[in-house]
Amino acid sequence: MWRCVLLLLLTTSVVAQSADPSRLDFVTKTLPKGTVGKPYTATIKLQGGQGPFEWTIIKGRLPLGIVIQANSGVLSGTPSFAGVYRFALNVRDVATNTSISREFVIEIQGPLMVEWVDPPRLTEKTISGSVKVTNSSTGGDTFDLTVIVVAVNEIGKAFALGYQHFDLAQSVEQIIPFSSSVPNGRYIVHVDAVAEIPERNAIYRARLQTQAPLVVNVNR
Repeated sequence: MWRCVLLLLLTTSVVAQSADPSRLDFVTKTLPKGTVGKPYTATIKLQGGQGPFEWTIIKGRLPLGIVIQANSGVLSGTPSFAGVYRFALNVRDVATNTSISREFVIEIQGPLMVEWVDPPRLTEKTISGSVKVTNSSTGGDTFDLTVIVVAVNEIGKAFALGYQHFDLAQSVEQIIPFSSSVPNGRYIVHVDAVAEIPERNAIYRARLQTQAPLVVNVNR
């Protein structure tokens, strides 16, 4: 009997501690995507604690052009380069001298975007798939676009899987298939897209690659 009562009291105590509304914690778990050249603002919200709070980056880095306000947790600025940026933030409650930390990710999309539609797959000695390129610019620009898809083996030799050169208007997307046979080896597939705007002397680049190698080992 007493054991049951003691267990109930301990369980109630643990639940009460975990639900403590004064405990400092992050409300914001994910951050919105941004776009190169467009103003970005996001607020990382907290719950609990007394404040004031001090915010610092303890790992990784923010996208170039974005900063965090040390006393509010507001991220703002205009990002300059596309990419996926991972970083860890530490928040210190000055009143209680307690701290919490959390990792965040911000994805910055460029005016030129490339993504897999059909990720590279292997059929015997043939690597095939497709990618989508998108003109996400905001100034009415038409891209003079070149897209090259290559498979690079373990000794650094590259084999062309696909190539296209065409004009891509603003807010238009284009799916590009690729396929080619390659010799035996271990291959990472790379996509390189270059968009030129001659009248503004501007160039945008976007890259994509597979993480795990495709292994061709036929009739060895």
